Amino acid sequence: MTSYSQTVRLLMVGSIVLLSVLTTGAQSGRKVRKSTPLPVATPAPETAVAKPKEDPKPALTLIVGMLPNPYDNARMGGGALQFLEDRLDDHAGVKVAHLWGDVTRGEAIRRAKSEKEAYVVLLELSVDRMTGSSEEELLLYYSVFSPVTAKIKTSGQTYARMYRNRGVIQDPRTANIYDYQVREASRDVAVRILKAFHLH
Repeated sequence: MTSYSQTVRLLMVGSIVLLSVLTTGAQSGRKVRKSTPLPVATPAPETAVAKPKEDPKPALTLIVGMLPNPYDNARMGGGALQFLEDRLDDHAGVKVAHLWGDVTRGEAIRRAKSEKEAYVVLLELSVDRMTGSSEEELLLYYSVFSPVTAKIKTSGQTYARMYRNRGVIQDPRTANIYDYQVREASRDVAVRILKAFHLH
């Protein structure tokens, strides 16, 4: 082989080697484009189901009943009981239940012993004939029995005549003055019971 051919061959080999080095360097300096990640579908948040609001637990539960009244007057006795219940029920923290029919003291005590939280209120409409007057005086007695033990939580009495002169004029054709007095007396009893439980 002639020296000229060797020189040409060496130049060709050198050119190939140089070209390879340059190509490799150019590729190593090139930044590789990162692939963009595909968006991941996020599940829609579940709509919270609104729970129905529970009624707040009452601060006091009362079960109300009444002894037979001396006049055997269902309207008068029922009126006293109804007005007592209405007045107690006006308080937002009080729940009132009703004992139907005439209730004896023994029945009220047994009911109180069977209760876990509720107090039993027993009303009694009575007549006071010891005043020395020909006019009968109506009295409203009340007793509140504690649950489980049936011990007296509070008790007392009020004269219906105390509410005689309250400035209310009633039509004698449609109302009985005793009805009004008993109604007001029962409302006063309700206030006394609430005060005994510090519910003003």
